[in-house]
Amino acid sequence: MTGVLGPAWTAKPDTPEDTGRQPLAVEAVIGSHAAALVPGVITTTPHARYLALHARLAIEARKRGWTEKHDLDRFRDLVRRAEVVLGAVSVAHSADQPGEHRARSGDFGAHGVNTIGREVRETNAADVGRLADAYSQVPGGYLQTYAGIEWLVGLTDGGRVPTPGPAADDLLLSALDEVVGLAGREQPLSRRDLNQLRHLCLCGIDDAPDGECVRRAYFVDRDGDQGSARIHRHSASLLVGALDGGEVSGSLDMAMDRWCCFTPGLPDLLGSDELQHHALTWRGALLRNWSVWAWRLIWAELVSPFAWRPGTREEAIEQFVAQLPDATVRQSLVGDLPPLVDAGNGRPLPAEHDLYHHPRNANGWTLVDLLRLLAVGAGRLAHLDPVSREAFIGTLPDDLGPEYMARWLDRNNDRPLADAAADLAAHLFQRAESVSRQKLQWTRHGLRLPTRLRRIGDRWRLEGEEGSGSVSLRLPTFTSVMHQLGVLAVAGDTWTAGRHVEVIR
Repeated sequence: MTGVLGPAWTAKPDTPEDTGRQPLAVEAVIGSHAAALVPGVITTTPHARYLALHARLAIEARKRGWTEKHDLDRFRDLVRRAEVVLGAVSVAHSADQPGEHRARSGDFGAHGVNTIGREVRETNAADVGRLADAYSQVPGGYLQTYAGIEWLVGLTDGGRVPTPGPAADDLLLSALDEVVGLAGREQPLSRRDLNQLRHLCLCGIDDAPDGECVRRAYFVDRDGDQGSARIHRHSASLLVGALDGGEVSGSLDMAMDRWCCFTPGLPDLLGSDELQHHALTWRGALLRNWSVWAWRLIWAELVSPFAWRPGTREEAIEQFVAQLPDATVRQSLVGDLPPLVDAGNGRPLPAEHDLYHHPRNANGWTLVDLLRLLAVGAGRLAHLDPVSREAFIGTLPDDLGPEYMARWLDRNNDRPLADAAADLAAHLFQRAESVSRQKLQWTRHGLRLPTRLRRIGDRWRLEGEEGSGSVSLRLPTFTSVMHQLGVLAVAGDTWTAGRHVEVIR
């Protein structure tokens, strides 16, 4: 059994990867919004053609009569080999014509790109059988990774040996018959073979018949689709509006933030009431994500001294507040904020962007501006429209939301900022311990409570680094799929509407 050096919540995890994630539990509201605004999309499903491939393989399983549990191994072997074919063609095209490939498919590499790419570079060929054994540690390759979105859009039933769904058009998906045939090939695919198969590259789906199949699945309403097609159309429409004319190298989240939150006359630009409502929901989610990011950065800053040497909580808190100005909470966090709304028309102003781009944050956020970012969130409560406000607050209790911060400001307005922040830091330590206790599990090694903080006597050590990035609303993945399907396109270094943009209108 794992030894315990302090309280039970510091029990050593099974593996380094098992250490605590989301120690303050403030991220769930963003995950909930992502699931509602881009349903079925997750951060690991960036390629449209894998959806088409898995639907085509489901058709193949039906043809071969693979419907029972004992057929699973044969089907998984087919999936792995077919994914290798798709990956090898894409890797070779990306290496030979990187500009063209990137302009049509974006920056995400094919699944298994490291393993497949190494073999293609070193041998100038791709041994499908050998690579199928090596490119993924998961028995079914990336089938289960994509199963959720494939089920939601009706391409498969999401099963372990899936059956074709109502959106799986046999004729359109026959464009991938060649992949199925090549999956059974014993002789390696030479570089010449791969070059002649470029029509099967990940970047080639937009004008291919299987691309039409996936577009219909994503965007065309059908019985039983739970409204996902309509939501995908609305989110894609907002995304195109946000990116059109912008630099490809720019931040997707910031572009969506500017479009949905701060664009003058947005209702007139969007037109329909339904799309306006969707944009306001995005507004609430995007604005809330600033506060969630602030909490993650504050926690990472608070515990960072423990990464260098063990110390006490009191020492960490003292170092934490030492960087704060000698002023009250009101003076620093309320009276010194950028304007939140236009005084003339009540339109939201980009206070979060003002703080982010301030020169004093050029080398990373200062602690006082992270607290100001939270204060901006609290201030938004009084000005947001009902739809945005509902999304902004969320439905989860006790998640350090903007209402919590508003109460904290009210209680501490006249206190010295350093004193109030010290109490807040102590509360965050207590919260992290409580969150970890709620994740208590028994494993084969004994008690496990995930946390990166380890107690050594009366001192603490941080194993690794706490996550401090912003929480994903899955825009990179969604953008990648929209780009590959031709809803978005790239002209030089600029985003533009794609040739198939009418499918979302």
